[in-house]
Amino acid sequence: MGAARSRRHAARVTVNGTHPQGVDVAIVGGGAIGASAAVELANRGASVAVLERGAELAWGCSAGNAGIVGASHVLPLADPAAVRDGLRWMTRPDSPFYVRPRPGVLPWLARFTAAAAPARVRHSRTVLRALATSSAALHAELDAGGLDAGYRRRGMLNVFGGERAFAAARAAAADDAGDGLRAEVLTGHALTALAPQLIAPFAGAILYPDEAHVDPLRFVRATGARAVELGAEVRTGVEVLGLRRRGNRIDSLWTNHGDLAVGEVVIAAGVWSAGLAAQLGVHLPIEGGKGYHLDVEDRPGDPELPIWLHESRVVVTPLDGRVRLAGTLELTGTDRGVDPRRVDAIAGAVRRAMPAFASRRTVDVWRGLRPCTPDGLPVIGRPPGVENAILATGHGMWGLQLAPLTAQLVAAIASGEPAVHDLRPLRPDRFELGYGPSPSARRAAAAIFSSPGSAASSRFLA
Repeated sequence: MGAARSRRHAARVTVNGTHPQGVDVAIVGGGAIGASAAVELANRGASVAVLERGAELAWGCSAGNAGIVGASHVLPLADPAAVRDGLRWMTRPDSPFYVRPRPGVLPWLARFTAAAAPARVRHSRTVLRALATSSAALHAELDAGGLDAGYRRRGMLNVFGGERAFAAARAAAADDAGDGLRAEVLTGHALTALAPQLIAPFAGAILYPDEAHVDPLRFVRATGARAVELGAEVRTGVEVLGLRRRGNRIDSLWTNHGDLAVGEVVIAAGVWSAGLAAQLGVHLPIEGGKGYHLDVEDRPGDPELPIWLHESRVVVTPLDGRVRLAGTLELTGTDRGVDPRRVDAIAGAVRRAMPAFASRRTVDVWRGLRPCTPDGLPVIGRPPGVENAILATGHGMWGLQLAPLTAQLVAAIASGEPAVHDLRPLRPDRFELGYGPSPSARRAAAAIFSSPGSAASSRFLA
Protein backbone atom coordinates (compact mmCIF):
# COMPACT_ATOMS: atom_id res chain seq x y z
CA MET A 1 0.00 0.00 0.00
CA GLY A 2 2.38 2.72 1.18
CA ALA A 3 1.86 6.43 1.68
CA ALA A 4 2.51 7.36 -1.92
CA ARG A 5 -0.12 4.92 -3.20
CA SER A 6 -2.79 6.28 -0.87
CA ARG A 7 -2.10 9.91 -1.78
CA ARG A 8 -2.39 9.16 -5.48
CA HIS A 9 -6.00 8.02 -5.39
CA ALA A 10 -7.53 9.15 -2.11
CA ALA A 11 -9.60 12.18 -1.33
CA ARG A 12 -9.27 13.96 1.98
CA VAL A 13 -11.48 12.63 4.77
CA THR A 14 -14.08 15.29 5.51
CA VAL A 15 -16.29 15.23 8.58
CA ASN A 16 -18.83 17.53 10.13
CA GLY A 17 -19.34 18.62 13.69
CA THR A 18 -15.82 18.13 15.06
CA HIS A 19 -15.16 20.40 18.02
CA PRO A 20 -11.81 22.21 18.22
CA GLN A 21 -10.68 20.08 21.14
CA GLY A 22 -11.67 16.84 19.39
CA VAL A 23 -10.43 14.83 16.42
CA ASP A 24 -11.71 14.12 12.94
CA VAL A 25 -11.58 10.35 13.51
CA ALA A 26 -11.34 8.34 16.70
CA ILE A 27 -10.42 4.69 16.26
CA VAL A 28 -11.44 2.44 19.12
CA GLY A 29 -8.93 -0.40 19.26
CA GLY A 30 -5.19 -0.50 18.68
CA GLY A 31 -4.77 -3.87 17.03
CA ALA A 32 -3.87 -4.70 13.43
CA ILE A 33 -7.16 -3.29 12.11
CA GLY A 34 -7.08 -0.09 14.16
CA ALA A 35 -3.43 0.69 13.47
CA SER A 36 -3.83 0.06 9.74
CA ALA A 37 -6.93 2.24 9.58
CA ALA A 38 -5.03 5.02 11.35
CA VAL A 39 -2.40 5.00 8.60
CA GLU A 40 -4.97 5.21 5.82
CA LEU A 41 -7.04 7.94 7.47
CA ALA A 42 -4.10 10.08 8.59
CA ASN A 43 -2.64 9.78 5.11
CA ARG A 44 -5.85 11.26 3.73
CA GLY A 45 -5.55 14.39 5.85
CA ALA A 46 -7.68 13.51 8.88
CA SER A 47 -6.68 14.18 12.46
CA VAL A 48 -6.75 10.70 14.01
CA ALA A 49 -6.59 9.35 17.55
CA VAL A 50 -6.22 5.62 18.22
CA LEU A 51 -7.71 4.71 21.59
CA GLU A 52 -6.30 1.49 23.04
CA ARG A 53 -7.43 0.40 26.47
CA GLY A 54 -4.35 -1.75 26.99
CA ALA A 55 -0.89 -0.58 27.89
CA GLU A 56 0.37 -0.84 24.31
CA LEU A 57 -0.73 -1.47 20.76
CA ALA A 58 -1.71 -5.07 20.00
CA TRP A 59 -2.66 -5.56 23.64
CA GLY A 60 -5.61 -7.75 22.61
CA CYS A 61 -5.51 -10.54 20.05
CA SER A 62 -3.34 -8.99 17.34
CA ALA A 63 0.00 -9.82 18.96
CA GLY A 64 -0.34 -13.55 18.65
CA ASN A 65 -1.07 -15.85 15.75
CA ALA A 66 0.75 -17.87 13.13
CA GLY A 67 1.53 -14.72 11.14
CA ILE A 68 0.41 -16.06 7.75
CA VAL A 69 -0.56 -13.34 5.25
CA GLY A 70 -1.27 -15.46 2.18
CA ALA A 71 -4.69 -16.22 0.74
CA SER A 72 -4.68 -20.02 0.49
CA HIS A 73 -5.55 -20.69 4.13
CA VAL A 74 -8.42 -18.19 4.45
CA LEU A 75 -11.59 -20.28 4.53
CA PRO A 76 -14.95 -19.98 6.29
CA LEU A 77 -14.92 -21.19 9.86
CA ALA A 78 -18.22 -23.06 9.40
CA ASP A 79 -18.63 -25.96 6.99
CA PRO A 80 -20.67 -29.19 7.05
CA ALA A 81 -17.72 -31.18 8.42
CA ALA A 82 -17.41 -28.79 11.36
CA VAL A 83 -20.99 -29.45 12.44
CA ARG A 84 -20.66 -33.22 11.88
CA ASP A 85 -17.39 -33.43 13.78
CA GLY A 86 -18.83 -31.30 16.56
CA LEU A 87 -20.98 -34.25 17.58
CA ARG A 88 -18.11 -36.73 17.20
CA TRP A 89 -15.65 -34.66 19.24
CA MET A 90 -17.87 -33.80 22.19
CA THR A 91 -15.59 -35.48 24.73
CA ARG A 92 -12.35 -33.97 23.42
CA PRO A 93 -11.44 -30.91 25.54
CA ASP A 94 -8.13 -30.74 23.65
CA SER A 95 -9.78 -30.71 20.21
CA PRO A 96 -8.83 -28.01 17.70
CA PHE A 97 -12.18 -26.19 18.07
CA TYR A 98 -13.64 -26.33 21.58
CA VAL A 99 -16.94 -24.87 22.78
CA ARG A 100 -17.34 -24.18 26.48
CA PRO A 101 -20.96 -25.03 27.39
CA ARG A 102 -22.94 -21.96 28.47
CA PRO A 103 -26.38 -20.66 27.54
CA GLY A 104 -25.06 -17.53 25.86
CA VAL A 105 -23.25 -19.43 23.13
CA LEU A 106 -26.26 -21.39 21.85
CA PRO A 107 -27.65 -18.67 19.52
CA TRP A 108 -24.16 -18.24 18.03
CA LEU A 109 -23.88 -21.99 17.45
CA ALA A 110 -27.28 -22.03 15.77
CA ARG A 111 -26.14 -19.34 13.34
CA PHE A 112 -22.83 -21.16 12.86
CA THR A 113 -24.74 -24.31 11.91
CA ALA A 114 -26.91 -22.37 9.46
CA ALA A 115 -23.78 -20.82 7.91
CA ALA A 116 -22.42 -24.33 7.30
CA ALA A 117 -25.05 -25.01 4.61
CA PRO A 118 -23.18 -25.75 1.34
CA ALA A 119 -24.55 -22.74 -0.55
CA ARG A 120 -23.65 -20.41 2.31
CA VAL A 121 -20.15 -21.92 2.54
CA ARG A 122 -19.56 -21.40 -1.19
CA HIS A 123 -20.66 -17.78 -0.93
CA SER A 124 -18.56 -17.07 2.16
CA ARG A 125 -15.53 -18.74 0.61
CA THR A 126 -15.82 -16.59 -2.52
CA VAL A 127 -16.08 -13.40 -0.46
CA LEU A 128 -13.21 -14.30 1.88
CA ARG A 129 -10.91 -15.46 -0.90
CA ALA A 130 -11.39 -12.19 -2.80
CA LEU A 131 -10.67 -10.13 0.33
CA ALA A 132 -7.67 -12.24 1.30
CA THR A 133 -6.13 -12.12 -2.17
CA SER A 134 -6.37 -8.34 -2.33
CA SER A 135 -4.98 -7.94 1.17
CA ALA A 136 -2.09 -10.33 0.54
CA ALA A 137 -1.01 -8.07 -2.32
CA LEU A 138 -1.21 -5.06 0.01
CA HIS A 139 1.04 -6.79 2.55
CA ALA A 140 3.62 -7.21 -0.19
CA GLU A 141 3.28 -3.52 -1.07
CA LEU A 142 3.75 -2.54 2.55
CA ASP A 143 6.97 -4.53 2.68
CA ALA A 144 8.18 -2.99 -0.56
CA GLY A 145 7.40 0.42 0.95
CA GLY A 146 9.68 -0.22 3.93
CA LEU A 147 7.31 -1.41 6.66
CA ASP A 148 9.47 -3.38 9.09
CA ALA A 149 7.13 -6.26 9.90
CA GLY A 150 9.46 -9.21 9.27
CA TYR A 151 7.75 -10.00 5.97
CA ARG A 152 9.04 -13.20 4.35
CA ARG A 153 7.65 -14.72 1.17
CA ARG A 154 8.91 -18.28 1.45
CA GLY A 155 5.73 -20.24 0.87
CA MET A 156 3.64 -22.39 3.17
CA LEU A 157 3.64 -26.18 3.52
CA ASN A 158 0.39 -27.97 4.42
CA VAL A 159 1.20 -31.48 5.70
CA PHE A 160 -1.28 -34.38 5.89
CA GLY A 161 -0.94 -37.60 7.83
CA GLY A 162 -3.92 -39.47 6.37
CA GLU A 163 -4.54 -40.45 2.76
CA ARG A 164 -8.15 -39.28 2.84
CA ALA A 165 -7.24 -35.81 4.07
CA PHE A 166 -4.41 -35.61 1.55
CA ALA A 167 -6.75 -36.54 -1.30
CA ALA A 168 -9.16 -33.80 -0.24
CA ALA A 169 -6.26 -31.34 -0.08
CA ARG A 170 -5.20 -32.20 -3.63
CA ALA A 171 -8.74 -31.53 -4.83
CA ALA A 172 -8.80 -28.23 -2.92
CA ALA A 173 -5.47 -27.25 -4.48
CA ALA A 174 -6.98 -27.79 -7.92
CA ASP A 175 -9.82 -25.45 -6.96
CA ASP A 176 -7.30 -22.94 -5.63
CA ALA A 177 -5.65 -22.87 -9.05
CA GLY A 178 -8.87 -21.36 -10.33
CA ASP A 179 -8.32 -18.50 -7.90
CA GLY A 180 -4.81 -17.95 -9.23
CA LEU A 181 -3.02 -19.67 -6.33
CA ARG A 182 -0.08 -21.86 -7.28
CA ALA A 183 0.25 -25.18 -5.48
CA GLU A 184 2.65 -28.12 -5.67
CA VAL A 185 1.94 -31.67 -4.49
CA LEU A 186 4.84 -33.20 -2.57
CA THR A 187 5.38 -36.76 -1.41
CA GLY A 188 8.28 -38.99 -0.42
CA HIS A 189 11.73 -37.63 -1.11
CA ALA A 190 10.44 -34.28 -2.38
CA LEU A 191 8.74 -33.64 0.95
CA THR A 192 11.74 -34.82 2.94
CA ALA A 193 14.06 -32.57 0.94
CA LEU A 194 11.95 -29.48 1.64
CA ALA A 195 11.18 -30.24 5.29
CA PRO A 196 13.69 -32.73 6.74
CA GLN A 197 12.50 -31.81 10.23
CA LEU A 198 9.32 -33.86 9.67
CA ILE A 199 9.90 -37.33 11.08
CA ALA A 200 6.44 -38.82 11.53
CA PRO A 201 5.02 -40.67 8.49
CA PHE A 202 2.96 -38.36 6.30
CA ALA A 203 0.79 -39.15 3.31
CA GLY A 204 1.99 -36.00 1.57
CA ALA A 205 1.90 -32.24 1.52
CA ILE A 206 0.73 -29.27 -0.53
CA LEU A 207 3.20 -26.44 -0.98
CA TYR A 208 1.80 -22.96 -1.70
CA PRO A 209 5.03 -21.28 -2.85
CA ASP A 210 3.69 -17.71 -3.00
CA GLU A 211 2.43 -17.49 0.61
CA ALA A 212 4.09 -15.08 3.02
CA HIS A 213 4.28 -14.50 6.76
CA VAL A 214 5.10 -11.65 9.13
CA ASP A 215 5.70 -11.19 12.84
CA PRO A 216 2.24 -10.09 14.06
CA LEU A 217 3.37 -7.89 16.96
CA ARG A 218 6.09 -6.34 14.84
CA PHE A 219 3.50 -5.59 12.14
CA VAL A 220 1.20 -3.74 14.54
CA ARG A 221 4.02 -1.77 16.14
CA ALA A 222 5.50 -0.78 12.77
CA THR A 223 2.08 0.19 11.44
CA GLY A 224 1.35 2.24 14.56
CA ALA A 225 4.69 4.00 14.23
CA ARG A 226 3.88 4.87 10.61
CA ALA A 227 0.53 6.29 11.68
CA VAL A 228 2.28 8.50 14.24
CA GLU A 229 4.71 9.69 11.56
CA LEU A 230 1.67 10.76 9.53
CA GLY A 231 0.33 12.79 12.45
CA ALA A 232 -1.97 10.32 14.20
CA GLU A 233 -2.06 10.07 17.99
CA VAL A 234 -1.86 6.76 19.82
CA ARG A 235 -3.42 6.95 23.27
CA THR A 236 -2.93 3.80 25.35
CA GLY A 237 -4.68 3.08 28.63
CA VAL A 238 -7.82 4.75 27.28
CA GLU A 239 -11.02 2.76 27.61
CA VAL A 240 -14.17 3.88 25.81
CA LEU A 241 -17.00 3.60 28.33
CA GLY A 242 -19.81 4.87 26.16
CA LEU A 243 -20.91 6.64 22.98
CA ARG A 244 -22.65 9.98 23.47
CA ARG A 245 -25.16 10.52 20.67
CA ARG A 246 -27.06 13.55 19.45
CA GLY A 247 -29.71 12.41 17.01
CA ASN A 248 -28.23 10.21 14.34
CA ARG A 249 -24.64 11.18 15.10
CA ILE A 250 -22.09 10.31 17.76
CA ASP A 251 -21.12 13.59 19.36
CA SER A 252 -18.35 12.36 21.65
CA LEU A 253 -16.82 9.33 23.30
CA TRP A 254 -17.00 8.94 27.05
CA THR A 255 -13.68 7.47 28.18
CA ASN A 256 -11.92 6.82 31.46
CA HIS A 257 -9.97 10.02 30.70
CA GLY A 258 -13.03 12.16 30.00
CA ASP A 259 -14.98 13.01 26.87
CA LEU A 260 -13.47 13.21 23.40
CA ALA A 261 -15.36 15.08 20.69
CA VAL A 262 -15.33 13.25 17.37
CA GLY A 263 -16.26 13.68 13.76
CA GLU A 264 -16.08 9.98 12.84
CA VAL A 265 -15.76 6.86 15.02
CA VAL A 266 -14.21 3.62 13.83
CA ILE A 267 -15.02 0.71 16.13
CA ALA A 268 -12.22 -1.85 15.72
CA ALA A 269 -12.17 -3.22 19.26
CA GLY A 270 -12.25 -6.91 18.40
CA VAL A 271 -14.45 -9.02 20.65
CA TRP A 272 -15.30 -5.92 22.69
CA SER A 273 -16.89 -4.25 19.65
CA ALA A 274 -20.23 -5.98 20.20
CA GLY A 275 -20.93 -3.98 23.37
CA LEU A 276 -20.28 -0.67 21.63
CA ALA A 277 -22.29 -1.73 18.58
CA ALA A 278 -25.23 -2.49 20.86
CA GLN A 279 -25.25 1.18 21.91
CA LEU A 280 -25.84 1.95 18.24
CA GLY A 281 -28.73 -0.48 17.99
CA VAL A 282 -26.79 -3.20 16.16
CA HIS A 283 -26.68 -6.77 17.41
CA LEU A 284 -23.37 -8.37 16.50
CA PRO A 285 -23.19 -12.10 17.29
CA ILE A 286 -19.47 -12.07 18.01
CA GLU A 287 -17.92 -14.78 20.15
CA GLY A 288 -14.47 -14.68 21.67
CA GLY A 289 -12.48 -17.46 20.01
CA LYS A 290 -9.48 -18.01 22.23
CA GLY A 291 -6.31 -18.89 20.34
CA TYR A 292 -2.93 -19.89 21.75
CA HIS A 293 0.68 -19.83 20.74
CA LEU A 294 3.96 -20.95 22.23
CA ASP A 295 7.20 -19.34 21.17
CA VAL A 296 10.22 -21.61 21.58
CA GLU A 297 13.91 -21.02 21.06
CA ASP A 298 15.19 -21.41 17.51
CA ARG A 299 18.09 -23.60 16.44
CA PRO A 300 20.07 -24.20 13.26
CA GLY A 301 18.19 -26.39 10.83
CA ASP A 302 14.73 -25.16 11.79
CA PRO A 303 12.06 -24.87 9.06
CA GLU A 304 12.46 -21.87 6.80
CA LEU A 305 8.79 -21.61 5.95
CA PRO A 306 5.56 -22.09 7.93
CA ILE A 307 4.36 -25.68 8.23
CA TRP A 308 0.70 -26.47 8.89
CA LEU A 309 0.08 -29.83 10.55
CA HIS A 310 -3.41 -30.54 9.24
CA GLU A 311 -4.70 -33.16 11.64
CA SER A 312 -3.82 -31.14 14.74
CA ARG A 313 -4.49 -27.70 13.17
CA VAL A 314 -1.15 -26.44 14.45
CA VAL A 315 1.16 -24.11 12.52
CA VAL A 316 4.92 -23.91 13.01
CA THR A 317 6.19 -20.50 11.91
CA PRO A 318 9.84 -19.37 11.89
CA LEU A 319 10.25 -15.84 13.28
CA ASP A 320 13.36 -13.85 14.07
CA GLY A 321 15.05 -15.45 17.07
CA ARG A 322 12.27 -17.95 17.82
CA VAL A 323 9.81 -20.43 16.37
CA ARG A 324 6.08 -20.00 16.92
CA LEU A 325 3.77 -22.96 17.52
CA ALA A 326 0.20 -21.72 17.10
CA GLY A 327 -3.16 -23.38 17.10
CA THR A 328 -6.56 -24.24 18.59
CA LEU A 329 -9.68 -22.16 18.93
CA GLU A 330 -12.05 -22.31 21.89
CA LEU A 331 -15.28 -20.38 22.28
CA THR A 332 -15.12 -19.20 25.89
CA GLY A 333 -16.78 -15.80 25.83
CA THR A 334 -14.41 -13.19 27.24
CA ASP A 335 -12.50 -15.58 29.51
CA ARG A 336 -8.76 -15.05 29.01
CA GLY A 337 -7.59 -17.88 31.26
CA VAL A 338 -4.94 -20.33 30.05
CA ASP A 339 -5.99 -23.96 29.77
CA PRO A 340 -2.83 -26.11 30.09
CA ARG A 341 -4.48 -28.87 28.07
CA ARG A 342 -4.61 -26.57 25.06
CA VAL A 343 -0.98 -25.59 25.44
CA ASP A 344 0.10 -29.21 25.89
CA ALA A 345 -1.91 -30.25 22.83
CA ILE A 346 -0.07 -27.76 20.64
CA ALA A 347 3.37 -28.72 21.95
CA GLY A 348 2.57 -32.44 21.72
CA ALA A 349 1.42 -32.21 18.11
CA VAL A 350 4.67 -30.53 17.10
CA ARG A 351 6.81 -32.99 19.08
CA ARG A 352 5.15 -35.95 17.36
CA ALA A 353 5.69 -34.48 13.91
CA MET A 354 9.12 -32.96 14.57
CA PRO A 355 10.86 -34.63 17.55
CA ALA A 356 13.69 -32.08 17.38
CA PHE A 357 11.33 -29.64 19.13
CA ALA A 358 10.88 -31.90 22.17
CA SER A 359 13.73 -30.29 24.11
CA ARG A 360 13.11 -26.66 23.14
CA ARG A 361 12.92 -24.00 25.82
CA THR A 362 9.62 -22.12 25.83
CA VAL A 363 10.14 -18.35 25.78
CA ASP A 364 6.49 -17.25 25.71
CA VAL A 365 2.98 -18.64 26.15
CA TRP A 366 0.23 -16.39 24.79
CA ARG A 367 -3.51 -16.43 24.37
CA GLY A 368 -5.93 -13.94 22.90
CA LEU A 369 -9.59 -13.62 21.97
CA ARG A 370 -10.40 -13.63 18.28
CA PRO A 371 -13.67 -11.83 17.37
CA CYS A 372 -15.55 -14.59 15.55
CA THR A 373 -18.80 -14.13 13.64
CA PRO A 374 -20.88 -17.28 12.99
CA ASP A 375 -20.63 -16.93 9.20
CA GLY A 376 -16.88 -16.34 9.30
CA LEU A 377 -17.07 -12.98 7.49
CA PRO A 378 -15.88 -9.71 9.01
CA VAL A 379 -18.18 -6.81 9.80
CA ILE A 380 -17.26 -3.68 7.84
CA GLY A 381 -19.64 -0.79 7.28
CA ARG A 382 -21.84 1.88 8.81
CA PRO A 383 -24.53 0.81 11.26
CA PRO A 384 -28.03 1.78 10.10
CA GLY A 385 -29.22 5.14 11.34
CA VAL A 386 -25.81 6.42 12.45
CA GLU A 387 -24.09 8.85 10.12
CA ASN A 388 -20.59 8.93 11.56
CA ALA A 389 -19.74 5.45 12.81
CA ILE A 390 -17.93 2.63 11.00
CA LEU A 391 -17.68 -0.91 12.34
CA ALA A 392 -14.54 -2.87 11.45
CA THR A 393 -14.52 -6.05 13.49
CA GLY A 394 -15.38 -9.75 13.48
CA HIS A 395 -12.33 -10.83 11.47
CA GLY A 396 -11.85 -13.99 13.52
CA MET A 397 -8.48 -15.57 12.73
CA TRP A 398 -7.98 -13.32 9.71
CA GLY A 399 -7.44 -9.90 11.31
CA LEU A 400 -3.75 -9.70 10.48
CA GLN A 401 -4.35 -11.05 6.99
CA LEU A 402 -7.16 -8.61 6.19
CA ALA A 403 -5.90 -5.54 8.05
CA PRO A 404 -4.45 -3.58 5.08
CA LEU A 405 -7.54 -4.08 2.94
CA THR A 406 -9.93 -3.39 5.81
CA ALA A 407 -8.12 -0.11 6.39
CA GLN A 408 -8.67 0.90 2.78
CA LEU A 409 -12.35 -0.02 2.96
CA VAL A 410 -12.79 1.98 6.18
CA ALA A 411 -11.07 5.01 4.65
CA ALA A 412 -13.24 4.78 1.54
CA ILE A 413 -16.39 4.73 3.66
CA ALA A 414 -15.21 7.72 5.70
CA SER A 415 -14.31 9.61 2.53
CA GLY A 416 -17.55 8.81 0.73
CA GLU A 417 -15.69 6.95 -2.01
CA PRO A 418 -16.80 3.75 -3.76
CA ALA A 419 -15.35 0.68 -2.05
CA VAL A 420 -13.02 -1.59 -4.02
CA HIS A 421 -15.02 -4.63 -2.81
CA ASP A 422 -18.72 -5.29 -2.43
CA LEU A 423 -19.51 -4.48 1.20
CA ARG A 424 -23.02 -5.93 1.22
CA PRO A 425 -21.94 -9.37 2.53
CA LEU A 426 -20.07 -7.59 5.34
CA ARG A 427 -22.80 -5.16 6.42
CA PRO A 428 -23.24 -4.80 10.19
CA ASP A 429 -26.99 -5.49 10.17
CA ARG A 430 -26.84 -8.66 8.07
CA PHE A 431 -27.62 -10.88 11.06
CA GLU A 432 -30.99 -9.15 11.36
CA LEU A 433 -31.92 -9.41 7.68
CA GLY A 434 -33.19 -12.93 7.18
CA TYR A 435 -29.98 -14.81 7.91
CA GLY A 436 -31.26 -16.38 11.11
CA PRO A 437 -30.85 -20.10 11.80
CA SER A 438 -33.50 -22.59 10.77
CA PRO A 439 -35.15 -24.94 13.28
CA SER A 440 -32.88 -27.77 12.09
CA ALA A 441 -29.82 -25.58 12.64
CA ARG A 442 -31.02 -24.78 16.14
CA ARG A 443 -31.46 -28.49 16.88
CA ALA A 444 -27.98 -29.30 15.58
CA ALA A 445 -26.49 -26.51 17.66
CA ALA A 446 -28.30 -27.76 20.73
CA ALA A 447 -26.86 -31.24 20.15
CA ILE A 448 -23.32 -29.85 19.96
CA PHE A 449 -23.99 -27.84 23.09
CA SER A 450 -25.70 -30.57 25.08
CA SER A 451 -22.70 -32.28 26.67
CA PRO A 452 -20.06 -30.84 29.06
CA GLY A 453 -16.78 -30.71 27.18
CA SER A 454 -18.58 -30.36 23.87
CA ALA A 455 -16.42 -29.42 20.92
CA ALA A 456 -16.42 -28.96 17.16
CA SER A 457 -13.65 -29.29 14.63
CA SER A 458 -13.10 -26.90 11.77
CA ARG A 459 -10.74 -25.83 9.04
CA PHE A 460 -8.71 -23.02 10.50
CA LEU A 461 -5.30 -21.64 11.26
CA ALA A 462 -4.32 -19.80 14.42
